[in-house]
Amino acid sequence: MDKIQRGVARSRALLPQITHRPLPSGVSYLHFGDYGTRNAMTKHELQRLKDQLIEANTNPQTGRQLFLPAFKPQTLGHLERSQELLTKEGKADDYAWLVSSRVWEEERKGLPKLLVLASPGFKVFSSGHHLMEIKNGSPEEVREIFALCAEVMSLIRRSAILVMGKIHGIASGAGAQLALATDVPVASRSLTELWLPGADLGLPCTSPAAGLSRVLGTRRTWLELAKGGYVRAGLKLHGVEVDDPATKTVEDKLQYEQQANILFEGPPSSEKSLPRRSAEDIVRHRLSLDHLVYRLARRLTKRDTQQTAITKWAFWTQIGLRGQPHINADGVEVDGCGGDGFEDAVAFAGRVMALHSQSEVAKEGISRFLQENAMRKQTNKTEVEMNETTG
Repeated sequence: MDKIQRGVARSRALLPQITHRPLPSGVSYLHFGDYGTRNAMTKHELQRLKDQLIEANTNPQTGRQLFLPAFKPQTLGHLERSQELLTKEGKADDYAWLVSSRVWEEERKGLPKLLVLASPGFKVFSSGHHLMEIKNGSPEEVREIFALCAEVMSLIRRSAILVMGKIHGIASGAGAQLALATDVPVASRSLTELWLPGADLGLPCTSPAAGLSRVLGTRRTWLELAKGGYVRAGLKLHGVEVDDPATKTVEDKLQYEQQANILFEGPPSSEKSLPRRSAEDIVRHRLSLDHLVYRLARRLTKRDTQQTAITKWAFWTQIGLRGQPHINADGVEVDGCGGDGFEDAVAFAGRVMALHSQSEVAKEGISRFLQENAMRKQTNKTEVEMNETTG
């Protein structure tokens, strides 16, 4: 028993160092999970996630929370008036940080530009809720746990900065929902499996299925929920996947072996649960996943984050336009155009684009494009004239 406890303690100490490589400037980790509990979403871990999300979206000087407003068309009217107030009077209201890159930078000074959700360990991203907490908790405590889980996923959706998920190993039940709640889920094809335990557990994953059905489609999600069982689910990640990496150099192979030796405490033996080849493969896939996360995070943070925020708000708002009666951007109730909501969505998008085009970043981008286009035309004209002369 002492040997097992020492091994668990050693793994807990080493795994975060192995799995969480440094991120680009301006990017922060959203840490959750405990290797000893298979990264279960305990009440403590859910609260820790909630606190980190709020901190990453709160002005450190004023304490003002900077989450995206309600995903409702009438919010667009507030954004339009905010932009007009800034342009004509130079005044910033409560919505100015979402329409002006300058005000955004002032409000979010010192805050991260991107978050990466990651848990410790190699084989499990999250085993879902901690079932002992559910079993032993009072009805009030259980309601609080599920409500807290829903709040965390709502905060991810409303985060003004993108939340990337580094998904490795099994993501089961609510863990699968958490993985796909991120804006940009990133995973290894060989390491990642999404599971819905279904009715076999006695506690059908109705809550995760409600969220996943909006990502994966209703029929497919219901099939997995109804089928149940801890088998490899056919659920696609619907995110960014890294291809299985190949060992390119001798140095790469030595690095994988070294990391595997550290992780699994030395050379393989009959007592080891994983053969050496599997250990090296797991490390190899993980390092490739880390590399993809790093490169993608670096690329995303080069974009203007305020523009990304307004795009995120506009996208999830227009999703709700289904051709039904609704309050439009002017705060007026309209009948809606019916059908699948296409006409309502494009009308809404037109006003969003008009708002977007007046931003500092859009104006700079348009000017740069026109300038570069004029230079290309001049270059082409010069080349044609030279060819005619020499011809």
